[in-house]
Amino acid sequence: MSRSFICLLSVTIILMAAASHSILFGNHFHKQVIQPKVAFPLLNSYPETVSRVIYTNSLGEFTFYRNLESQWVAESKYDYPVSPKLIGRITTQLADMKLIEKKTSLAERYPQIGVEEPKSKNANSAAIRLENLMGEVLAETILGAQTQYKTALSNKGTFIRFVNQVQTWLASGTVDLPYNPTNWLDRRVINIEPEAIKKMMLLRSDSSSFIIARDNPNEKFSALTSRGPIELQEELEKTFTSSVSKLTFDDVFPRKEAVDSSIKFKIVVLTFSGLEINLKLWKSDNVWLVSLTSKVEQVAADGNSKIRSDNLNKRFRGWNFQIAKWKAEKFLTMLHAAP
Repeated sequence: MSRSFICLLSVTIILMAAASHSILFGNHFHKQVIQPKVAFPLLNSYPETVSRVIYTNSLGEFTFYRNLESQWVAESKYDYPVSPKLIGRITTQLADMKLIEKKTSLAERYPQIGVEEPKSKNANSAAIRLENLMGEVLAETILGAQTQYKTALSNKGTFIRFVNQVQTWLASGTVDLPYNPTNWLDRRVINIEPEAIKKMMLLRSDSSSFIIARDNPNEKFSALTSRGPIELQEELEKTFTSSVSKLTFDDVFPRKEAVDSSIKFKIVVLTFSGLEINLKLWKSDNVWLVSLTSKVEQVAADGNSKIRSDNLNKRFRGWNFQIAKWKAEKFLTMLHAAP
């Protein structure tokens, strides 16, 4: 047996012994697993303590906060209520973010991934800051472009840059931030199902009126005229009911700031449960505005209607709601359609 063969056999035996030892005593050889770091540890630990959100983009800086009644409101919109679902979703999305990998630290490349200064000209980025009641910062970052990033953590990723830092990161997940501050608001005005409507009365500016009504939800509406009840055509009935059943606004102003010198008409809506809503439509400085009040018809009202009316008046009180031109035109269609 040659010396070279004996050497080769010895090396092979040693390697096999080492492999066997690794298998038998594998707990001594740990594979290093790198766990992604949570991007915002404080927010991740205490998401329920968020009390203020400061949002900055090319339009400016906007603050949303939780008032003494624990209601989220928009400071730049006269403290009008903000959608709590939106705030909750943004908080959760930021709290779940994890740092995946470092990206560029060169300022000239920031615009390529959307993490430039939000207030700079033509910026596509947005900065967000979440604070607790004591003013402690729970999360603060510049959010840039979103990208596909399919891992066990998330299907998408976002480029971020911590404020006053040059290093950028790819983080897991995305954050849904409405660009315009008005889109943060709770923009619901009326939410009544068409089948719940019992009667509608249209009051023109010349004091004349037009009424449609029905005795139960399964019936067609009839127009009440001097010649007696006339069944309303289906298309016209849909125009009337859809115009008031689900109404949202585009902007909101304190009622004292608007001049209602050009009132077009008023609408009174009565539901089968006894809830009554009064709507006034007018135009001021080429902007269409509505104001609303609510009450209950004591004879027909149930207990829930009184609670609902009080809640609606809390939303209506003191505000004029700007609506889109096409929504105003639906109301005007009612005006022209009425005999």
